[in-house]
Amino acid sequence: MKLLFKITVLAVLIAMGTPVFVTAQNDADVFQLKEKLKQFEKRQVYLSDTAYVNTLNDLAYIYSYSYPDSAIALLAGNAERSHSAGYFKGETNTFIILGDAFQTKGIYKQALGYYEKALLLAQKNSPRDVLPLVLNRIGMIHLNQGNYAEALNKFYESLKTAEASDNKALIGATLNNIAIVHFHQGNFVEAENDYQKKLKVAEAMLDTSSMSLAYNGIGEANLQMKDNVKALHNLSIANKLALQINDQEMLLTTSLSLAEIYYATDSLQKAVYLFNNALALSKQKDNGTHICNALIGLAKAYNRQGMLKEALADGLEALQRAEKMGQVQLIRDASEIVSSIYEGMGDGIKAIAYYRIYKTNSDSLNSLASQRAVAIEKTSYEFSKKEIAFQRKTLQQQWLIFSALAALFSLAIILWVISRSRNRLNHTYKDLQHKNEVIAAQKLTAEETLSKLKAAQSQLIQSEKMASLGELTAGIAHEIQNPLNFVNNFSEVSAELVDEMNEEINKGNIQEAKEIAGDLKQNLEKINHHGKRAGDIVKGMLQHSRSNSNATIEPTDINKLADEYLRLAYHGLRAKDKSFNVALKTNFDECIGNINIIPQDIGRVILNLITNAFYAVDEKKRSGIENYEPTVSISTKKMHGKVEIKVADNGNGIPRNIIDKIFQPFFTTKPSGQGTGLGLSLSYDIVKAHGGELKVETKDSEGSGFIVSIPV
Repeated sequence: MKLLFKITVLAVLIAMGTPVFVTAQNDADVFQLKEKLKQFEKRQVYLSDTAYVNTLNDLAYIYSYSYPDSAIALLAGNAERSHSAGYFKGETNTFIILGDAFQTKGIYKQALGYYEKALLLAQKNSPRDVLPLVLNRIGMIHLNQGNYAEALNKFYESLKTAEASDNKALIGATLNNIAIVHFHQGNFVEAENDYQKKLKVAEAMLDTSSMSLAYNGIGEANLQMKDNVKALHNLSIANKLALQINDQEMLLTTSLSLAEIYYATDSLQKAVYLFNNALALSKQKDNGTHICNALIGLAKAYNRQGMLKEALADGLEALQRAEKMGQVQLIRDASEIVSSIYEGMGDGIKAIAYYRIYKTNSDSLNSLASQRAVAIEKTSYEFSKKEIAFQRKTLQQQWLIFSALAALFSLAIILWVISRSRNRLNHTYKDLQHKNEVIAAQKLTAEETLSKLKAAQSQLIQSEKMASLGELTAGIAHEIQNPLNFVNNFSEVSAELVDEMNEEINKGNIQEAKEIAGDLKQNLEKINHHGKRAGDIVKGMLQHSRSNSNATIEPTDINKLADEYLRLAYHGLRAKDKSFNVALKTNFDECIGNINIIPQDIGRVILNLITNAFYAVDEKKRSGIENYEPTVSISTKKMHGKVEIKVADNGNGIPRNIIDKIFQPFFTTKPSGQGTGLGLSLSYDIVKAHGGELKVETKDSEGSGFIVSIPV
């Protein structure tokens, strides 16, 4: 599950700055602004005074992020006052601040309305710096609603405008927003690169708040890429910078991010403490997005601790708030944890109901896939419509030809009977010839249209293949990065240990040097382990993509092949673990005889399924269930022109929420380092290449069965 949306609109808007009006930062500034307003009201000249309008905007701007209701109340009538005075700058700023306040509250429809009013004024009357500012805010609304394509459109438009005026504050803020879109789309490397660009801009400006925001984003991207060491390092820097300037909004943001990494590393007490603090502060400031993030975090932490009642209460409250705001990412994350909690409670009906909510919102965020599906469906529809039209025209042509022949026959009879009708016959013939030319032209046009439609269909199919290839490539990069990170980290630590050991040897501390050598040996073992892990992944991918040119289809005794690989898998595992023991059962249909297959490939499938079954029963046995006897069975059966090979176990079964993912490349339920996630995917491809099917049957706590069906 993706990381919660911590870099909220409030922190981003603060990082943008507001070049068109003053940005007070502390209570002293608030006090001065209030005193200034009192002076205007005392003189009773504020209704037409632009300075009064600016003062109201400055004070409301501060309140819009912490006390949005106060900002909204403060600006009542200020836009009309500015408009009456012909003060377009003040009117534009008023609409921007009202949009900020409603966005803080999570009321996106009203926020978007005010931003669009500000955009119209900015395009007509306001300085150049206002336009990218408003475009950024509109992009954030679309981002919160899950409309990534429209959000990126606004952000890139804002970036070009900001670069044209060399507004570094807005350039940095826009880069941050683009990084957020990449983050939500799962492109964490691109997101980290954009956050790094934003950091360089912030450092050049000596903007501590923006630097804190950039480090926070980099840390979250690191966490998603499983690099917990880097994530904790960058998030700690972000929190430290926020403390230096006492930036309450950034402190809230970094606290939520730190809570997430503590949750990811199972430091649940620290995570709960930070989530509770963030929740209290978010409710005090009426910050809808942060409230939902904190509630979802608490629900996850309590669920992992087994406190299901508390977890459910927080999860449902988060979902209710997210639905009220219309924040698609938060609805997705809240419904996912609620579904998981109900599953833990044993309430399958409610678990499925909330899982559907999660699935609906998750799919809606996958805009690329949805657009591609719509394009394919639309093209298919247009193709069918053109095909029907072509058939209709062809039928009309046939009728026209038939009518023409009938007319010719009739004219021939008339000519034979009455010679005076020859002139009429010639005229009819010329008319018919013209119609045939028209029909031929229409047929040529229809054929050209059909050719174009077929070309478009081929192009869409190729695009779909390339998209699938891109997803697989991203999966490879993600999977192999984890062991490489471990190798790099332990290599750096080992180098430091060698230096320390040399120092101790020089000092004559042989015992200390031996202890350091022991630590160094452990590090080298870990480097070796993770190096082999990376090698396994590469080997698995090569097997997944390799075309075995030497393998041939040959008649094979499937019963003998299945029994051979069952014994091979069992004795191979026993050689590694003498304590492993399992009851083996076979039930072979002796009427099958030989079938035509590639024995090496089908043997690989059987071996993989049996190995998975052994792992499932061993895991259940290790859980300490009394009177449990691990059992794995393999059977064959011939029926309806097919041969079925079934491998079954009495393990824990496969959870329903992952049943649709088990054949995907890199998906595995095994702990990190114990599986590449390619076994079932490779088996699925091999069976498909034989024209067969690979299906799964499972029951919770009772076991699973994989069925290979191959046509005879």
